[in-house]
Amino acid sequence: MRRGIPALVVALSLVLAGCAGLAPEASPTNTPTVTPTTTNTPTATSAPVDVEYVVRAGAIPDDVRSVTVTLQVVFVERSEDMGPCWRETFTGPYKPTPTPIAPPVGDCHRSESVTLDLTEVDDGRSLGRITAPGRFDAGHALIVTNVTATHRNGTAVTGIRGASGKRAAVVSGRPAGRHRVTLALESYTDRDYDHWLVASTE
Repeated sequence: MRRGIPALVVALSLVLAGCAGLAPEASPTNTPTVTPTTTNTPTATSAPVDVEYVVRAGAIPDDVRSVTVTLQVVFVERSEDMGPCWRETFTGPYKPTPTPIAPPVGDCHRSESVTLDLTEVDDGRSLGRITAPGRFDAGHALIVTNVTATHRNGTAVTGIRGASGKRAAVVSGRPAGRHRVTLALESYTDRDYDHWLVASTE
């Protein structure tokens, strides 16, 4: 009877050892955390739009010594803003027009102003490369924002139509290549204005 006791002890020891070697059940609160992977996708940006204007001088009255013009290029973001972005250039008996012009739907981008004297440009002067952000690719216009002129005797030339806002050129869509514009000052004696700044494109 005593011989069976050590055997029983050995058997119990083996059973307990086997239970101790089993892996514990994973706790539901110890779930591994998965960190999401982010991918940096580059944002597509449109290439900048740029335009170059070459300004030539047309006919200027003999009694005029200088004609100083200030020019600016206005780019539009949307095609329907071809006009609303340069509302100041519209004139008429019910200024700016018989039907008021609505505000622009998109943004308008105006370049820095460039000033030159038409009596000194000779065969033409480039305004340089004028650039706007890529989203302003629906069209643009060359605007004369101001005109001042002087007679040869030093007095100011008055009554210039288009002196405070004139469209010298309008181009739809993305600009391509050079644009040439001729500006001239015409004189009249039979109208309600003495002079008129006129523009033509090639």
